[in-house]
Amino acid sequence: MNESIKGKETKQKILDCALELFATKGYAGTSMNDIIYALGISKGSVYWHFKSKEDIFVQVIAESYKQWLNLLDEELSDIVDPIDKLRKYSRLFITTVDLPVWRISPETYWNEFDNRNSIILDTLFAKDDILLLEIFQEAISKGELRYTEPSDAERLTWVYISCLEGMFEKIILSYKNVYPQQSSTGEKTTARKKYEAELEKHMEYALFAIDLFLESVTK
Repeated sequence: MNESIKGKETKQKILDCALELFATKGYAGTSMNDIIYALGISKGSVYWHFKSKEDIFVQVIAESYKQWLNLLDEELSDIVDPIDKLRKYSRLFITTVDLPVWRISPETYWNEFDNRNSIILDTLFAKDDILLLEIFQEAISKGELRYTEPSDAERLTWVYISCLEGMFEKIILSYKNVYPQQSSTGEKTTARKKYEAELEKHMEYALFAIDLFLESVTK
């Protein structure tokens, strides 16, 4: 096998393995030794591709975030009305809790990263802010909102994102309760069924709240 291809495959295996460990044990609870042991490869192989656990984590976030951006592009590109775009965005955000990026992104809130990696993460997450700001600006320009000043777009974007993130935090906690609750045979445990019902309820409440928000700002 070509060494370049083999190297890329090894790097991807490291990222895939690390994702599962970060999702189940958390960033702080996962060590480089955990990743090396789970992979069953030499320490040198891992450090050849990544200098630290932090670099692995940031790369995992970056790769996973591409899935989210691709999904947004697919789902929003054919929607003309900006309010419909906002409604669709919120539903995607709330109901794709199982996407890898959402399973581990909360870890970025309570862990410190070096300046280079912090810039990478901030740049990634800002893509959503920019997208939503543009949608609100479009809605204002089309006269679809109760708010008419250009500066209102920034305020509305901030409120909209804050609402989504607050509700999503509740949902992701429910999801983390669901995720491990499965028997060795693959059958759902009673606890998992209970948590799934709770998760569905929280998703329903979140979507209801978003509809209330959009109804309150549109004409």
